[in-house]
Amino acid sequence: MPVLSPSGVLIFAFSDLDNEVLLRTENRTTDLSRADIWLRDALLEITSDPDFRNEFDQLEIYGVQAALVPKQQEYVESLLIPAGNVNIATLDILIWQDPPTNSIRRKLMQSHYQKADNFVPTFSLPTEWYRFGPSIGFTPVPDKAYQVQTRMLQMHPINDNVLSQTQILIPRDWNEILIWAAVERGFAEYLEYEKAAKVHALLHGDPKYPNRFGLLESRKKRREMEGHRTEEALRPVYRPSCYGA
Repeated sequence: MPVLSPSGVLIFAFSDLDNEVLLRTENRTTDLSRADIWLRDALLEITSDPDFRNEFDQLEIYGVQAALVPKQQEYVESLLIPAGNVNIATLDILIWQDPPTNSIRRKLMQSHYQKADNFVPTFSLPTEWYRFGPSIGFTPVPDKAYQVQTRMLQMHPINDNVLSQTQILIPRDWNEILIWAAVERGFAEYLEYEKAAKVHALLHGDPKYPNRFGLLESRKKRREMEGHRTEEALRPVYRPSCYGA
């Protein structure tokens, strides 16, 4: 049964959706554990899709607070990001500019290591951050032990010990999409590819009818409607100068 969160929101688990998944796969099996696996894979795919990350602020978390070292430019990522599969995307890096009081905080701009390497290093309050392999760097190079903290998008938590008890953190109105995405996997497992293709078209739209959106694209974007998401700090994408020509 769904449970109430402290804020009064209903939280569903895989066990609440299992029977519906089996029903929509024409009751080809009574094995609830298979439905749990389809739901797990569907949930991870949907919540890790960058096209929908604006919907899932429930998966946004803070990293640890870490002190920068004066005159050290780059740091191992694990210093700022907890161990484990938690970081789909580093959204922001915040810096407290008045150590050790830490009362004034601002967001650093995202940059790239190629830009950082174009200038002679200077030592002051960092204004930008960049990623290079397993490291995160700051420019200008810090002149004090400023504290920084990441904002991240985590992988959806999965209860690997009892899969059926995995709580679904994304909004309740995504349950139908999650069920159909699990059904698609079920039909594919039974080699019912034509039925799987029909469910795929239901979710993603039929390419024969580009003006008809699937369930995923027609889902209202809460944050886009609110209009307060202005950027997504994912890895920069560089295109050639003739792109789109």
